[in-house]
Amino acid sequence: METTGFNRFRNKKPFTSTDFTLAAPVKIHNSLAVMKRYLPLVLVVGLLVAFRVLGSAFPETLPNFQPLAAMFFCGTLLAPGWRGLAIPLGIWAVTFPFGMGHTANPLDFATTSLALLAIFFIGKTLTQRGLPALLLGSALSAVLFHLITCCGAWITDPLYTKNLEGLVQSVWSGPAGSPLPSWVFLRNMTAANVLFTGIFAIAQLRLPNPSFSLSRPLPAKF
Repeated sequence: METTGFNRFRNKKPFTSTDFTLAAPVKIHNSLAVMKRYLPLVLVVGLLVAFRVLGSAFPETLPNFQPLAAMFFCGTLLAPGWRGLAIPLGIWAVTFPFGMGHTANPLDFATTSLALLAIFFIGKTLTQRGLPALLLGSALSAVLFHLITCCGAWITDPLYTKNLEGLVQSVWSGPAGSPLPSWVFLRNMTAANVLFTGIFAIAQLRLPNPSFSLSRPLPAKF
């Protein structure tokens, strides 16, 4: 017997809240994903500006208070794959004329680039080792950067004698007549690197993690 329209409506299973979905969760998912993608870069730029302002405000007590090595050290945390190296390189290229490692000597530029590249790969190997390993690695990266760049300065700068004494002078005391010894620059850079790495790594742990799925939208609530 043919079922009437009324009976079809009466026999139909009643609607439940799970029969309705909203497009809002998808938009929320996309917004959080975009924020999670770009927030590390915004954080890096903000930290660099803050360190730059702090170093400029206290040039005599905080010379070289710049987390240049830490930026490369945290490259893998900043972005996956080749972008983790490309982004710090781009930032360095932009800030290079303003004093972050600025030099007119090609060999000095080459040694600085070599140091930064080595530091990036050191950070890449320590990314999954936890915060204590990252902080220690960041401090060691500052020391490595200092040693490589000072060795380059020892080779190219005529103020240093080309012997062991001149090399130690380059690494520790600096050229004769320098108002500040080299170890002050190492101290400040190490402090800036550890501080930058700690802030950035902890912030990464607290970044919003989207829990929505495009294939499983949340049900509407009434």
